[in-house]
Amino acid sequence: MTRACPQCGTRFPDSVFFCGHDGTITIEEQDPEHFDPRLGDQLGEYVLVAHVADGAMGRVYEARHKQSKRRMAVKVLHANVAKDKVAVERFAREYTTAKELDHPHVVDVIDHGPTEDGSRYLTMEYLDGEELSLALDRDAPFALARLLRITCQVAGALAHAHSFGVVHRDLKPDNVFLCRSDEGDVVKLLDFGSVKLQLDTGPKLTALGTTLGSPYYMSPEQAMGKTDVDQRTDVFALGAIVHEMATGDVAFEGSGIAQILTNIVQKDPAPIGTVRAELAGPFEQVVLRALAKDKTARFSTTTEFAAALLTAVGLDGDVDKWAETPVASIERALETARPAALEPATGPGASIATDDADVVDAPPPIHATSLPPAVPRPSYALPKSVWFWGLALVAAGIVVGLVLALGH
Repeated sequence: MTRACPQCGTRFPDSVFFCGHDGTITIEEQDPEHFDPRLGDQLGEYVLVAHVADGAMGRVYEARHKQSKRRMAVKVLHANVAKDKVAVERFAREYTTAKELDHPHVVDVIDHGPTEDGSRYLTMEYLDGEELSLALDRDAPFALARLLRITCQVAGALAHAHSFGVVHRDLKPDNVFLCRSDEGDVVKLLDFGSVKLQLDTGPKLTALGTTLGSPYYMSPEQAMGKTDVDQRTDVFALGAIVHEMATGDVAFEGSGIAQILTNIVQKDPAPIGTVRAELAGPFEQVVLRALAKDKTARFSTTTEFAAALLTAVGLDGDVDKWAETPVASIERALETARPAALEPATGPGASIATDDADVVDAPPPIHATSLPPAVPRPSYALPKSVWFWGLALVAAGIVVGLVLALGH
């Protein structure tokens, strides 16, 4: 792929962002069969210089600030989506919500506005890396040190959002971006378009073409169509992600949305210990509590969950510290850590021993890099246009089924 100077026409490799003759921002050269008229356009103060990716809601571009030349990412709504009032409101909410959240592990959103052709754009920091979903496809199950660092960073970002009364509601590997760093993954939490403001009295952004969670990571209360979701819904989703990082497989499988959601409501998650024997016991017990069907039995906060995971493997529960600790240092700490002993109670609401005086006959240290063979992850997706009615019908079916079951 090459870039060209729009002023003098000189062509450059893709790694050259400015013309060597006059300093003009270079633009990605296009395939005539897939011509994008937006490339080279200026939206606000930002020049669109390259196509990055496409999603159901819009297209993402690499951009440069006209004056500072800062590299940015710009998301532009697809034309058909821009005609949907609810989708536009959700897009605006993504901007206003993320703009308030000043946290190192939440994507930095800069600007938002209309395009000349009636669409909308959102400008954010440019991220170099990949979604957690891609890393899971390639690397899962994760080494424990990597899992803990990612979990602590996500937990901290969510806790920050929760402190503003914001519940993400659509936490999934696609919305956890992993930036490259010599110290290990650096998380950036994405997509606050599905958020619920716990004190919000405005319109509910639920309509055709929008999503309120992805099936593998939805909490039981979401799966049943309940509206009283709170931050413990995000605790559940993070628990499902931790389970997947640990095992390489989803916590609740199913051949379709209906079966997945039914399993979330009625079935136990797939055991972690059968895949990672060294994580059976306290670690698995913590994850089970995060995945409790009854939200009152879960951890109250994401940082409480992350701290319990750290304690379960023999580390102190300082979530902020371990979030910024290099993976290599976490690995060394795990080599000498003594995991907590399993509590007598093993149900979803069981607690984990955190006081060294209470730890008796603790299991041997967990090796941070010991991993079973990688396992393929399931793939299940439907067009966004069928999500709302599909989930509504499925949720109604689950509720009816549970009522009938309880009646007998």
